[in-house]
Amino acid sequence: MNPNAPDLTNAMADFATRKHEYPPLARSRAVDAMTDCIGCMFAGSREALAEPLLKVLPTTDGISNLFQSLLIGTSRYGSPADAALFNGAVAHALDYDDTNHPAYAHPSAVLVPALLSAARIFKASGADLIDGYIAGFEIFGKLGRAMNTQHYKRGWHATSSFGTLAAVVGVARILGLTQQQTVMALGIAASAASGLRANFGSMVKPLHAGYAARNGVLAAQLALEGFDASENVLDHSYGYLSVFNADIGFDETPLRALGESLEILTQHGLALKPYPACGATHPGIEAAVALHQELNGEPIESVHAGVCEMAFSPLIHVMPATPLEGKFSLHYCVAAALLFGEVNLSTFTPANVADPKVRALIRRITMQTDDRWRDDPEFSTEITVVTQSGRRLSRHVPLAAGKPDRWFTAQQLRAKFNDCTAPLGSAFQDRIYSVLRNMEQASNASELMAQLDVRDYAMQSPPDPVNTFLETRT
Repeated sequence: MNPNAPDLTNAMADFATRKHEYPPLARSRAVDAMTDCIGCMFAGSREALAEPLLKVLPTTDGISNLFQSLLIGTSRYGSPADAALFNGAVAHALDYDDTNHPAYAHPSAVLVPALLSAARIFKASGADLIDGYIAGFEIFGKLGRAMNTQHYKRGWHATSSFGTLAAVVGVARILGLTQQQTVMALGIAASAASGLRANFGSMVKPLHAGYAARNGVLAAQLALEGFDASENVLDHSYGYLSVFNADIGFDETPLRALGESLEILTQHGLALKPYPACGATHPGIEAAVALHQELNGEPIESVHAGVCEMAFSPLIHVMPATPLEGKFSLHYCVAAALLFGEVNLSTFTPANVADPKVRALIRRITMQTDDRWRDDPEFSTEITVVTQSGRRLSRHVPLAAGKPDRWFTAQQLRAKFNDCTAPLGSAFQDRIYSVLRNMEQASNASELMAQLDVRDYAMQSPPDPVNTFLETRT
């Protein structure tokens, strides 16, 4: 290591405040991810967790000096930090938002809410939003390389623990913080970073994304106003890296290469989600959907899921009691896919979770580590079905759809957005989708945010979902 190299805290702050020229593909991927995430926010705003948040968070019906940031899916406005909290929680409410490896986290559900709130403070442009997104995403990925998979296996939810620092870096760019102010913001935020995987399958898991977004916005605002903190919060023996990965260590090399081999362009760096469930279920769901076609209604005797060892970490439920638990049950997701041939927003309802046919099939499913891909980081899964007549059918999916090598087409991205925003009607969808796809040219991102207000588009109860997204995917 170069003894003259800056400490890691200053290195991260320097990266956050330096001007970067990001390549077109990175910018295009960022726009896709931000569009996808905002669609997920609209869908998540209709979930049960939104109601208590709206009751607790101070908001106004319309914009004011103190309440200037929109709560997506509503016509309510809150402080930038509170809006980031709400928008982050609803973005991740359905587990339909994108993921990142090696962070094993949900970057857009943190970054997009934080950046949209910051844009209101500083009147940033659409191009500024994209710059902030790529910079924040870089922190997610590099922290993952430095600390995972041990950090994740210890029980931390990296969406929150990594996301808090990622949000600070993205917001620092939007607010134009100096390097020293960014050092302070990192110090403030690091003490707020947390997130326990024990809460997977509950409303608290998506709240983690909201926490991280809020923490990043609040820390940057405080630093801008002169609030101080540790100047070496990453490097200190009682600091972020040492405390989170106590006794297991970390690799500081990736954190000294910020901006090199951009994380958003890496092979598995950014993954859009075709199904509204934990990403570890996606290869198994895709395999089961394909097998549904081959079965043609034939009764099933047994099902075996061969998975990687890491799949057992997030997939903590077998027989779910709630739709949220169903998102973290490979057994439930595979059973639904085999029986109905699709997994979409309508799969995760109390009625479907309680469906006797689904629950009966879950009892016939086994999930075991397959030594062929025991250490695979991409949740490679093989589903094998034995029918009551003795037929044996198998399908192996090594890499989920939505990964860079299987990126969404323009039609798939639009179909998912339409599915998420269906209650708002086609006029709203057409207008907002066009605005989001052209955000690079927006001179004022605040004007973009104003157009997301649903005041003139009263939310309706969603109709029975049509699986248009999956139809475009095959």
